Amino acid sequence: MFMRGFKSQEEFGDFLIAKGVTGGGVMQMSGKGVLNILEIPEIDTRAANILKQECLSIGAELALPKEAAGFKQGKVWGALILTNKQAEKLYEKLQAQPFGLKDLAQEMRDILGNYGRTEFALKSPHGREVSLENTQVMGICNATPDSLFDGGSVREMIEAGASIIDIGGESTGPGSKDVSGGEELERVLPIITEVRRDFPDVFISIDTYKADVAANAIEAGVDMVNDVTAGRGDERMFSVVSDLEVPYIMMYAKDATARTTTDEVEYEDVMRTIIEFLESRVQSLGSNVIVDPGMGAFVSGNPRYSYEILSRLDELRVLGCPVLVGASRKSFLGGEVSDRLEGSLAAACAAAMNGAKIIRAHDVEQTVKALKVCNNLYK
Repeated sequence: MFMRGFKSQEEFGDFLIAKGVTGGGVMQMSGKGVLNILEIPEIDTRAANILKQECLSIGAELALPKEAAGFKQGKVWGALILTNKQAEKLYEKLQAQPFGLKDLAQEMRDILGNYGRTEFALKSPHGREVSLENTQVMGICNATPDSLFDGGSVREMIEAGASIIDIGGESTGPGSKDVSGGEELERVLPIITEVRRDFPDVFISIDTYKADVAANAIEAGVDMVNDVTAGRGDERMFSVVSDLEVPYIMMYAKDATARTTTDEVEYEDVMRTIIEFLESRVQSLGSNVIVDPGMGAFVSGNPRYSYEILSRLDELRVLGCPVLVGASRKSFLGGEVSDRLEGSLAAACAAAMNGAKIIRAHDVEQTVKALKVCNNLYK
């Protein structure tokens, strides 16, 4: 007898098919093979007790604090524990229930639908496309005098296997300085033009928080926008990326501006903070969004939060968006910048195995080789 673990309903279904289970059997059983735990931060105590009974009636469970039983509090915390198959039964049972349970059921269904989504692709208005079936590498091309680390030429990165080139004309790390939109364009446009001429099929991202820079870069052939402020740095950014229909990377950061600090911000629950922030921004923009939880100083000067993000990264799947992680050469890895290659590769693999679809990296060749192992694990 063996213990088996599966990350998704689809993975369990593929396992059953490989073992000769019939199509009907797979449809009946695959939804029972993966256990979901959904935290409910706050629920009406009356609703909680109804929900508890409905869960028990279908073999699921709802964990509640002791205060829920005596109706001592108006609202309580809860944790739903159920399979996908049980979730569908619970959804139907809650449609006629009071105290907000119908809305809670819909939220549960949406979250599980988002979490189960695994197929993504980046589609450019210029006609280029990148499949995210496997984790892809985004090579960093910094056109700035104060960049963290020079990862090599664009040609070397593409030949090494980078699917996306991220071109930036303004640093945003601790101690970085403001750059005007005009100067930023003077730095990036010649590179964009050259890359587009020599590599017409490569997917290009512009690393900027300025709407005008993004618009000009897209006109020059850029396929995607990477914004570390998630639209907070320029209120016109959402309109630009929406109107021009480009994929848009929005990143969580403790600071609302691009001038990152090293403040050691403390979190009660770092992933909950990140998800709630990104969820509100995703809802404002709509589709075509890639989410980045931030890393290093963008989150906190305390390195433990970056490691916690990596270990809990799959929780971001509830947003229904592909996830990008950029831990490359970041200070939380320790040591001097020049000594962070091994840590960067370890972080990249951890991120990929926890659901990241894009890894933003300085060391493209080494990262591509490392991710081949991760990608092959799920074939």
